[in-house]
Amino acid sequence: MNEFQVIDSVMPDVPPPSAGQLAAARERVLAATRVPPASGARVGRQSWTGMALVAAAVALVVGVVVALVPRPAVEPVAVTPLQKLEAAAASLAATPEAKGRYWRRDTEQVMRTKNGYAYKVEERAMEVLAFGPDREVYGWHEPISSKPYTAEGLNAWRRDGSPRLCPARGCDKNMPAYSSVDLDAGLELADGLNPTLTQLRSLPEEPAALRERLLESYDPHAAAERESWLAGAASRLINSPATPGTRAAAYLLLAKAPGIKVVDDVPGTFRLDGLALQSKEEQIVIDRRTGRFLGRQRLTPEGVAWSAEIVRKAGWSDVRPAPPAGCVRCTARL
Repeated sequence: MNEFQVIDSVMPDVPPPSAGQLAAARERVLAATRVPPASGARVGRQSWTGMALVAAAVALVVGVVVALVPRPAVEPVAVTPLQKLEAAAASLAATPEAKGRYWRRDTEQVMRTKNGYAYKVEERAMEVLAFGPDREVYGWHEPISSKPYTAEGLNAWRRDGSPRLCPARGCDKNMPAYSSVDLDAGLELADGLNPTLTQLRSLPEEPAALRERLLESYDPHAAAERESWLAGAASRLINSPATPGTRAAAYLLLAKAPGIKVVDDVPGTFRLDGLALQSKEEQIVIDRRTGRFLGRQRLTPEGVAWSAEIVRKAGWSDVRPAPPAGCVRCTARL
């Protein structure tokens, strides 16, 4: 058996080299073994030298063959939007909460409308909702700005003399902020489901158990169809003072609700970029990495976002909320 048969026997699954490569390797082997005659004392040493050179040439050919064999292509692992949501929910559930006596959420509300003008206007306002240790609840709505959001609208507004657009800061000096929600129902999740803060914080952190607990409050005579009622409760739960584990479980409940699908690469109309739980009416947008709830986008029947609620901050601290001066009915007690 010559050296090339040795190669074939030890690498049966490797494609053979080309004829040119074999010829070149064979010539190198033969050249290495052509040694001049020597005295008897050195014959043995030359014999061993020739064998070593043959072995080196064999190794060289093996290296050439291996280098020529293409590496198998690594197929990318497909990750579905649902799997991304599950990973985001797991990340949220593992997130430690900050400590504090007050839970507060600041949401920027954005709406695109004509509002009586000849051009489209984008209205922005801040909405605050907070809860304290002694059943206190705080909540207010504060207008920020109104302005055209398209180049065409901006030009039309300038042609009109750049009039002041309301609602905005300073439009109503007597009422710069006001209560926009029923503070007594600040923790209400659905019809017939209005837990206390303690009850909310003790809800299960596993989807099946959470579903069962929520449905204990479902009354078919006083509420909508059961699955719609449940989806509404879960939708409000993800933006509440519930524990991270409960909010993560609510994501997974919503993902299985009728009419809801998980999508990725949401068009960032209002700079909301992430995973989304999408229905015909809205998109609930979630941070892919942390699982944090980013906000909602309301959709037209054609699927175009026309308004949004963007969560600017939410969590616990020891800072007592202070409504703006002159705010009417902005505090209450549950």
